[in-house]
Amino acid sequence: MYGNGSRQSFSRRGSVNQIIGNRSTKWKQVGVTVAGDEQGKADAGPNGLDIPSDLVIDSRNQYFYVADYENSRIQRFPVNGNGDGETFYKFENSTELNPWRPDDKANKPSAIHIDRNDNIYVGEVYCPCRVWKITPDGKATVLMDAKSGVIQSCSGIFVDSNENIYISDWIQSAVFKFDKYGKNKQIVAGGNGFGSAPHQLYHPMGIFVAERTGNLYVADFVNQCVRRWAPGSKQGVIVAGGNNIGTDLNQFNYPSAVIVDNDENQIYVSDSINARVVRWVIGQKQGEIIVGADNLTSDPRHMCRASGFKFDKEGNLYVADNYGNRVRKFLVDH
Repeated sequence: MYGNGSRQSFSRRGSVNQIIGNRSTKWKQVGVTVAGDEQGKADAGPNGLDIPSDLVIDSRNQYFYVADYENSRIQRFPVNGNGDGETFYKFENSTELNPWRPDDKANKPSAIHIDRNDNIYVGEVYCPCRVWKITPDGKATVLMDAKSGVIQSCSGIFVDSNENIYISDWIQSAVFKFDKYGKNKQIVAGGNGFGSAPHQLYHPMGIFVAERTGNLYVADFVNQCVRRWAPGSKQGVIVAGGNNIGTDLNQFNYPSAVIVDNDENQIYVSDSINARVVRWVIGQKQGEIIVGADNLTSDPRHMCRASGFKFDKEGNLYVADNYGNRVRKFLVDH
């Protein structure tokens, strides 16, 4: 919640991922590297990262967890910056063939979510395409996988306050909803082949479910937009982007993650290849850059490629700089 009209935190009325927004909030434009290498070097050490794809922050605002893709692990770092990183969970090598990288046997965590009880859910976009639930004490259970035919991939994951699990299936261009056990599958968005029609998606990535309404927001990666799907709807509505690929403020260059405020007035989007996070007010024709700018630059304000992002309890913004092999923290600018 905001204090004095400027500070932002997560609502505790349900998912720790719900935020209360304020259009006047700004963030400092120079990001601090809080995990990984400042110069962008990939590393497998305790403080290193190699293609971080997503991150979450626990309910106590004590740790943030990073899906460290190429290192095949979930790495944990203290929010306050005091102390080294440590491996929370390491994935074993796969026995399944990855058709895109047949010589690579390592499992790759691509999407991550944390619920209000600090259970961590992890999805793999490539073989063996599993969805894991990892308890705070590190006990891991596979909820679903491609072998069972339930899903074919997982490029985004969200768990609502009723413990329903939502999965973006990159290959099937659909979002599925399951119960907390990974059963009772329902199609809640897409599932009609690749495409740009209102009833379709094209490689969906990050997803977000609004707690009050149950509306589903999808980062529609190839269609360069964010779509909103109401519960039970057969079609989605474009609420941000949808103006072809580009760098203008009404455009995206492959949106990869989305967070919506508690009143569904503001949409925050990771605009991956444009290396920026954008805030888009519902009904407006363009967004505004809140952090980042041009990619492939040495300017400390900038990132190489923006991936998953989250806000901490104080409203500070953490961004997984995917190809920069680091997580950057942008402080609220009071």
